[in-house]
Amino acid sequence: MSIRLIADVHSALNGLATLAQAGDTLIILGDVLGLIDWVDFSGILTEALGKEYLREAIQEAARRPGGLKDLKDSLLGPGGELYPELKRAVQRDYADFRQAVEETGYRAYVLYGNSDIPWALRETLDGSPSAVLAEGVYELEGERFGMVPGAITSPWDMPGEVPDEEFGRRLRALGEVDVLCSHVPPLVPEATFDVVANRPQTGSRALLEYIEEAQPRFAYHGHVHQPAQREIRIGRTRVINVAYYKRDCYVHTHEA
Repeated sequence: MSIRLIADVHSALNGLATLAQAGDTLIILGDVLGLIDWVDFSGILTEALGKEYLREAIQEAARRPGGLKDLKDSLLGPGGELYPELKRAVQRDYADFRQAVEETGYRAYVLYGNSDIPWALRETLDGSPSAVLAEGVYELEGERFGMVPGAITSPWDMPGEVPDEEFGRRLRALGEVDVLCSHVPPLVPEATFDVVANRPQTGSRALLEYIEEAQPRFAYHGHVHQPAQREIRIGRTRVINVAYYKRDCYVHTHEA
């Protein structure tokens, strides 16, 4: 039986059934939800608002201090005008994901990322016979896998984001592990720089410090869709980016 990893699904469910065989394990490192794709502006938000309107709203919000958070709250907050419609779209998206995973026959460990809505994903996966919203340490094929969901706080202040200090507390709670799984990368330029967006994405200093100290054999992450380097080394740890499933259908097979 093999362990395979993907990240940044963004609602692209085609092909999930071919990733592994029944009895295999699939680890999904966040951004299951197709809330918005910054490359082509597709996703739930653009379907609800229209591409040009959303683009102009984001550009205007970015010019004001705290504007992006305010825009996010107006769209995704319970008091927002479009909240009922967006809530239904999010729940439908996650329900489709659960069904697709359960039809494959493999066990899935799912982390949430910055584009996910944790409470909705947790609610959707509750009671699933084969998919679990993962956090903590799991024994898989004789190895300790530490799984830390979430991302680091950005100007959007998304529901799945936390301050790096809190992310560090989650990491330290794991203790020592053989394999570390997260959505975000460590704060290293080669791991955070996106060559298509031509800018660094958010990385975690706490994650870098944990890897330097604990030195797991592998540290897997996603978040950066087109990284400057897919794999780097930090001491003896191989740090591997398994993104970008939506565009590249990239699947990484763990080396036991």
